[in-house]
Amino acid sequence: DFLARSFARMHAEGRPVDILAVTGNMDEEHRTWFCARYAWYCQQMMQARELELEH
Repeated sequence: DFLARSFARMHAEGRPVDILAVTGNMDEEHRTWFCARYAWYCQQMMQARELELEH
């Protein structure tokens, strides 16, 4: 979960994240879980950023 959150933060900061490279050695179960968590964190961080821009 820490890695998913960290890579999502990098993505939100505009830094390049190669998810295929990150998940390349994971089995299907872990890749699916990681990608779901990464997407959730990306969504949360983008919503937080939008709220910051509104104020």
